[in-house]
Amino acid sequence: MNDASHVPAALQTLVIIGLAPLLQGAMRAARARMQGRPGPAPWQPYRDLIRYWHQEALQPASASWLVLAAPGVAVGVSVAMAAAVPALEAGLLDHLVDVISLMFLLGLGRFILSASALDSGSGFASMAASREAAFSSLVEPVLLVSLVAAIGCCDNGVALSGLVSSPFGAAKVLAFGAFFVVILAETARIPIDNQETHYELTMIHEGLALNYGGWQLAMLQFSAWVRQAAFFVLASAMLPGGPVARVLWIIALAAVVTLIETAQAKLRLYRVPDLLVSGSVLALASIALQTIGWIAP
Repeated sequence: MNDASHVPAALQTLVIIGLAPLLQGAMRAARARMQGRPGPAPWQPYRDLIRYWHQEALQPASASWLVLAAPGVAVGVSVAMAAAVPALEAGLLDHLVDVISLMFLLGLGRFILSASALDSGSGFASMAASREAAFSSLVEPVLLVSLVAAIGCCDNGVALSGLVSSPFGAAKVLAFGAFFVVILAETARIPIDNQETHYELTMIHEGLALNYGGWQLAMLQFSAWVRQAAFFVLASAMLPGGPVARVLWIIALAAVVTLIETAQAKLRLYRVPDLLVSGSVLALASIALQTIGWIAP
């Protein structure tokens, strides 16, 4: 990436980070309207972050430095992901972060949060960490294969910018379908998870933050919203159109996800792997289509 391209790439990174809470707030407000409730204002997440930041942060007396470091690592991973996604043509870290390194980056954040939940000594947080580890073993292969398939596994390498440059066809549609399942899992959305629940026995992602409060909780919430926005940007890069079309795709995806949350019930935990396996089938079918086309005379 040359110096001239650093400026728009840095700007798009700041836009993703700055508007991530607004995306979360807009989806919350839309869901409330669909359910016939007044709901919060779209900018309520900004208020929540300010309120959390001014509250006292407490942690278990037996916890180690890992519990204190986890929120900072989570924010760092989410910001790095936002800097790597190709919102326009290439991300700020496009020359450093490809599909493989993105998987390691997300895995690092997942490992640190799960380890801190176990280190806190809370039974409910430990339960959430075990679920996170179990479901991530199913989600991560779908994420990897869907991104590789969307980039064009036979021609374009594994750079994330290949999502924008690869042609849109049947194989990419299948890859997008698989990635959409990943979005539901990674952003804790119904039917896989529920961001609004506070019932410890069913929590997955939210259960990892049970023992946090104050500025630590603010950092964890902010990191989750930035990661969510980055996943939406990745999904929009798989779809046809220029920068304006990608903004419209993000709005459409947010509306579809909100509609699914309103119309569907949360799956039982033992049914979640069935949905994730369906994503694997779509991703592998996309790879198969491209491979057949690549070896055809």
